[in-house]
Amino acid sequence: MQKVSFSRSLISMSQPNLHDEIAVVSTICRDLGLGEVTPTVLKTAHHTTLLISPLTIVARVQSSEPIDAARQRAIREVAVARHLATRSAPVVAPLVDLAGPHIVASSVVTLWPYVKHERTADEAEAALAAATLASVHGALLDYRSKLPPYTQALDRCWAVLADNGASAALSRRDRDLLKTQYHRLRHEVAETTRNWVPLHGDAHLGNLLLGERGPLWTDFEDACRGPREYDIAGFPLATWSHFSDADQALVRRYADLKSVCVAVWCWANISRSTEVREAGEYHLHRVREFAS
Repeated sequence: MQKVSFSRSLISMSQPNLHDEIAVVSTICRDLGLGEVTPTVLKTAHHTTLLISPLTIVARVQSSEPIDAARQRAIREVAVARHLATRSAPVVAPLVDLAGPHIVASSVVTLWPYVKHERTADEAEAALAAATLASVHGALLDYRSKLPPYTQALDRCWAVLADNGASAALSRRDRDLLKTQYHRLRHEVAETTRNWVPLHGDAHLGNLLLGERGPLWTDFEDACRGPREYDIAGFPLATWSHFSDADQALVRRYADLKSVCVAVWCWANISRSTEVREAGEYHLHRVREFAS
């Protein structure tokens, strides 16, 4: 279960108001000359994802992190997706003229084409997922704009874990457990000498859409630089063998570290949605298991 992003805004814990986000998207559409629209919720996780009817457009709304940080991440997401689309990589390409980011009040909004898809990938599509991720990695090799190091996301995780107020939903015992495992795993991955390359940054099967246009990757706002094993670690254990040249022990360490970070983020945002709560419980349980 790795369908909630682990490297999201881990410092600002304000809860966005869904009604306000819908109003913001309606305002943006009017200002862009798109007419009156009806946004409906597709997903509430770190972002709110809205389908804009009657248009075939999706709005991704970020209202929970500082505006400057949200803007920079949105700019990076659009730029990376656009670069990949020009390289014919299997991605959801941003809208040509409307992608944004658009900023209204405390919300940062990007607009994307709605891609009809049957479902997200699962372990049965392991080989397909591995091949398409390899295509993304290859197409990113000549991406020239600056990408942050993957360690930036880990640092954000620690900022929350070290803040007793931000991680107040965790028991003291669980907070101490997460701190111990975080320190252990950060030390272990810091010793790697693997080459750093541009990465998706949040590669998991929930971000690979399967539909009539074939498999398409989405959600590139966490694009970064780091070892390939960092991306691979977002895949289920059963899929790792499809990455034959990866350091499997390193993938394992990153998978464990990602579970720590997902648990931290989810418990800091535990009331956000049912999906967030379920992911938080799952990953905290997983950390307890490998720690014992």
